[in-house]
Amino acid sequence: MSGAPALGTDPYLFWNVLWLRGLPLVVRSFPLSHRRLILRLGLVMVPNGLFSLAYPAYWKDYWNPMRVGGWVLGLEGVLFAFNAGATACLAAVLLYRGKLIVAEQPVSRIGRILAIGIPAQCAFLVLFSMSRLGIASMILAQLMTVIPVLLLRSDLWRFSATGGIGFSLIYCGILKSVFWIWPDFVSCWKSTPAWGLLLFGIPLGEIAWAVSFGLFWPLFAGFVFDLRLSAEGSRPCAFILPAESRRPWRRFARG
Repeated sequence: MSGAPALGTDPYLFWNVLWLRGLPLVVRSFPLSHRRLILRLGLVMVPNGLFSLAYPAYWKDYWNPMRVGGWVLGLEGVLFAFNAGATACLAAVLLYRGKLIVAEQPVSRIGRILAIGIPAQCAFLVLFSMSRLGIASMILAQLMTVIPVLLLRSDLWRFSATGGIGFSLIYCGILKSVFWIWPDFVSCWKSTPAWGLLLFGIPLGEIAWAVSFGLFWPLFAGFVFDLRLSAEGSRPCAFILPAESRRPWRRFARG
């Protein structure tokens, strides 16, 4: 099967390929350190996201999309995890890019990832064992994790709030665009109350997840990568195009 027919018969894959192609266009105006941060957040999200998506029993009450090859976990899941991780901080990074400082060598990066990721995944598993509702368990686990991380990095509460608002708007806009192109794709979500009910044509569970993940991920990024908001500097959202930003993805790995 060629690429075009595959995308034509798999909206889930089409959605994520389209999303991935749009990311470089958005980050091209970001400073180099911010583009590298976005890339790393996408990569970090892949194993975390795949752990949650790998068990269909967690989601059968909520949604059941078609996947390439009919596999339990396919390319779509990998792309979605990367896209979500790379996008959840976009609005916050854009708004505060004149003040956002990324530490050159954060301390114990792997240790910090595990310090948040393991408790969050354990909370998800415990909540699911109690409720048997995958999406509700994920949303609650993310919100529960926000509290201790916010206590550690209370200076980033505005950064987190911007992510919660910004990512939910971006994600819902992407979903609405996909539903416009593929109206039947919404049928992959079960209509079971309350998470499967539609609000403005979007499943309520997707809206709630986008808000909770958008609140959590900027705090995660701040804790793991030791992000700081400088007291002095240019005002947020000062749209100055850096000279080195004309080839966004090629320069991620360069110092």
